[in-house]
Amino acid sequence: MEKFSEVLQRNAIYKKKSLVNKLPSYLCVQFVRFYWKKESNVGGTKAGKAKILRSVMYPKILDLYNFCSPDLKKSLNHGREFEAKIREEEDKNRLEGIKKAEDESKPKDKDETTEEEADRKKLVGAAAKKKMQEEEAIKHDKILYRPHGMGLDTGNYELVAVVTHKGRSADGGHYVGWVHQSGDQWLCFDDDIVSPVKSDEILMLRGGGDWHTAYLCIYRKLEATKE
Repeated sequence: MEKFSEVLQRNAIYKKKSLVNKLPSYLCVQFVRFYWKKESNVGGTKAGKAKILRSVMYPKILDLYNFCSPDLKKSLNHGREFEAKIREEEDKNRLEGIKKAEDESKPKDKDETTEEEADRKKLVGAAAKKKMQEEEAIKHDKILYRPHGMGLDTGNYELVAVVTHKGRSADGGHYVGWVHQSGDQWLCFDDDIVSPVKSDEILMLRGGGDWHTAYLCIYRKLEATKE
């Protein structure tokens, strides 16, 4: 299995290297999955179209920093430093919130706390954790889909859509669309059938055999912002 970053690096080494001078709002990554196979006298095969079935992993967050020009990197450094400070602050607040929820769910005195009261506090703590996760998902979507130009560029992009091809043949098969909806929720568009899926399932669309093979990956630019 080959990683997406390894494919990019290999192409940068063995082919003409171009550097990015300006980051687009959306980035469309196309995988070379179809090619023209030459005739083989040894194998007794004719020339024709063929599909590359090799499994290639692709990331949810794509970092283009190493593919940017020196001038653009200088600009991105400001955004990346700012983003690191924001994440450090958010991680601290998140840990404090989790600790607070756990403390509230624990009985203070086993002798004075009834079993019913202990169960109630556990439910309160679980509800607090769930609420915090929901709030983080809402915040994530606001940052991801906020109009561009309101924050600092970091060079990072997040996956928001995938087009896959299912089947072993280049002359047949089936195309399916996968689109991010909200938080960890995605939608699978298979002709007129629409079904919900999770992010983990999206990252498994990397090909190999008869399974779905990612053909197009659509990424949206992320900007470092503070609420």
